Amino acid sequence: MSRTATRRRAAQPAAAQTLDLEQAVHELQALGTSLATSYRALEARAERVEHELELANRALERKLAELDEVTADLEAVLAALPTGVIVRDAEGRIVRVNRAALTVLAARAEDVLGATSTELDCADNEWHERELVRNGERVVVAGRRSPVLAMAGKRRGALTGSVEILDDRTRLVELGERLHALDKLAALGNMAGGIAHELRNPMMAVKGFAALLGTRLAPESEEHRWAALIVEGASEADSILSSMMSLASPEKLVLESVASDELVQAAARLAKLDSERAGQCACAFTSEIERLTFVGDRIKLRQALRNLIANAMQAQPGGGAVHVVCARERDQLVLRVQDAGPGIPSALRRRVLEPFFTTRAEGTGLGLALVQRIAELHGGCVEISPQPSPLGGAEVRLRIPNRSPENN
Repeated sequence: MSRTATRRRAAQPAAAQTLDLEQAVHELQALGTSLATSYRALEARAERVEHELELANRALERKLAELDEVTADLEAVLAALPTGVIVRDAEGRIVRVNRAALTVLAARAEDVLGATSTELDCADNEWHERELVRNGERVVVAGRRSPVLAMAGKRRGALTGSVEILDDRTRLVELGERLHALDKLAALGNMAGGIAHELRNPMMAVKGFAALLGTRLAPESEEHRWAALIVEGASEADSILSSMMSLASPEKLVLESVASDELVQAAARLAKLDSERAGQCACAFTSEIERLTFVGDRIKLRQALRNLIANAMQAQPGGGAVHVVCARERDQLVLRVQDAGPGIPSALRRRVLEPFFTTRAEGTGLGLALVQRIAELHGGCVEISPQPSPLGGAEVRLRIPNRSPENN
């Protein structure tokens, strides 16, 4: 075999190897191109996903901001509500409470949140009214609890909690009581007019003739004592008629400058004289007076305070103590008459200001009603403290506007 043929046979496998290598390189380049294309597609998709995720995050942030704003608005509305609101979870634990509810409960938020009961727990869907004492004042609160049900989702219709509404009805109850009292006074006015017309003139005649008869009888005789009793009875009946007319008629005030210390001293002096005439045991009288000059009807206010002091003395027939406090509270003048007697039962506290209501056999039931009338004429009121006085008995407060003489 020639040397050229031998070379030709040796070159054939090398050429085949070169072709295989070229083919492998070509395939590798194609694979690289495919991988680069796939990477760019994956990169573009990742950018789209990242952009969509960014948009979703922005939308979520807006929703959260809106939710925070709505929550803040709801919290502001809840805090501003004059009605108390208590929110409970499904287990009955208090999770939210507004300021009005805390005021009614006389508690702090940290004392209420997480608790399962309060002193004003309410029945479901039923208004329940209760009377409480807060800082020595009577408070009437109505409460109602309503269940909260899920409105959507798998738990639709399931109990998720409850909401309690606490409504302070003290002012409403007081206005109702005042309207009731005014209705009574209106009826009393019609009755008093008729009674005064029919009885006053004959009563004065009886009193006059009895007094004239007494002058013609021997001073030490039994008949003279009877005549004196007739005069005394006629005077008492005339006093009752005058009180009834004072309650019923729309009297006008005679306003003038009044000194608080002089008013208290004059009223106490007259009440003591009444007590001595009635043969009652003397009560120790003390006072704590902030000297104020205000505008009012001196005569009527003295009569009102005299009645309050007399009632305090009559509550202690065996003797005791009476203390009068006169002070300014914000824009009011407050006169507090305190005694060491048995006090006023809670069941009678609302009734003692009604005309003709009395717990004493010899009482007319017009004393406190007249005090209330005088207070109302001045734009004030009379309050019976639900708590015992510092002396252990009752405390009656006469409140009137503290009008300065300079402003009138």
